[in-house]
Amino acid sequence: MGRPREKYWYALKVFHNRMEETLGYFKPGRYETFVPVIIPSLLFVKCSEAFLEKTKRDHWDKFMYYKEADSTHPGRIRDHEMEVFRLAMSDPSVRGEYLGDDTTKYMTGDKVRVTDGPYKGYEGFIHRIKHDRKLVVCVQGVAVVAFSDVRMEFVEKI
Repeated sequence: MGRPREKYWYALKVFHNRMEETLGYFKPGRYETFVPVIIPSLLFVKCSEAFLEKTKRDHWDKFMYYKEADSTHPGRIRDHEMEVFRLAMSDPSVRGEYLGDDTTKYMTGDKVRVTDGPYKGYEGFIHRIKHDRKLVVCVQGVAVVAFSDVRMEFVEKI
């Protein structure tokens, strides 16, 4: 599982109106956090697994963490996957459509990277949704966001 002091990204589902309070649990340790604007109940935090589990025990009624498949351990998110997702969620001029957390439904075909235009740097999958080709960016098992109007000449297979 790694050393207890190593920090990884984890996804938390924050219960109703508890985001500010939950963010406060991670501020004293100066842990990095990220809240995607279009998914207001989702919080990402970069901390040690031990700290996350202790915080969960102390504040069990405020949030839950997404778990690894077939495990009770918190699900780690790779740094690169988090970087791409943050990039996709950080530009207020580019709005994605939140599709839920069923990532396996949308992670089909070849993985692609956008090389230019408003989606430059995004990585994901091209998926047809409601007769429209969209770029699907996701954090596996946590969230799926779709972006329209992707110019295919700026898409390269990874």
